[in-house]
Amino acid sequence: MPLPHARFALALAFAAALMAACGGSTSPTTSTTTPLTPAQIQARYTTAAAHYNQGETQIALTENASCDAASATVALGACQTALSAQRQLTIAYDNALRAIPFSGTAATDAGHLVGDDAAIEKLLEQAATAPAITVIATLQQQVIPLLATAATDATALRQAIGLPAPA
Repeated sequence: MPLPHARFALALAFAAALMAACGGSTSPTTSTTTPLTPAQIQARYTTAAAHYNQGETQIALTENASCDAASATVALGACQTALSAQRQLTIAYDNALRAIPFSGTAATDAGHLVGDDAAIEKLLEQAATAPAITVIATLQQQVIPLLATAATDATALRQAIGLPAPA
């Protein structure tokens, strides 16, 4: 059945695009009253994005193997676990973004990204508890356009904070 493979290939492509758009990595640090320099904001964003990208790479492999109904290794439990891990990783990334004191256009772009991710997180939560692979496939079809939008938002945020577009 070629359609599920096409769906997962498309989902994987959008996940890869989101990962590329995120670029580097950032971890949340304690709040400070001193404004951060552009370089510090870039470093924090880069750290958060790198952490997300690293985790997403492994999760995507597991999802591709266990969530595709046409795969020889399809497994509901493993698929649910991977989707739950993807949701937790996205939440951690968004929390790291919230800890960065963006301003101006970057704050707007970060807000859009976090908002889009919230919609993705909700669908991932539903998918992680879905009773069947077919239900998960339906939810993943709803996630795909949101991933594309989130990737666009991440690219805009990178540009707003002076980072190059993803390669």
